[in-house]
Amino acid sequence: MTDARNQVAAFLLHEARALDIRVGTNGEELVMLAPMKIPRETRRALETAIEGYRQEVIALIMAENAK
Repeated sequence: MTDARNQVAAFLLHEARALDIRVGTNGEELVMLAPMKIPRETRRALETAIEGYRQEVIALIMAENAK
C-alpha cells in the first residue's frame, strides 16, 4: 500500500462519514449503510470509489477498530 492510496482511502472514508454513510468490514468484505436521503447516484459513486481502494479502506477500518 502506498501512502497516496492510503490518503485517498482516508479521504473517501471521511467523505462517507460527512454524508452520514457508515462503512464497516469483517476484514474481508466491505459493508456500506447509507441513509435513504442520499441520492442513489451518490451512493453508487462512493461505493465504486471505495471498492477501488478496497484493501486500503479495510486496513484503515481495522486499524481504527483496534484502538
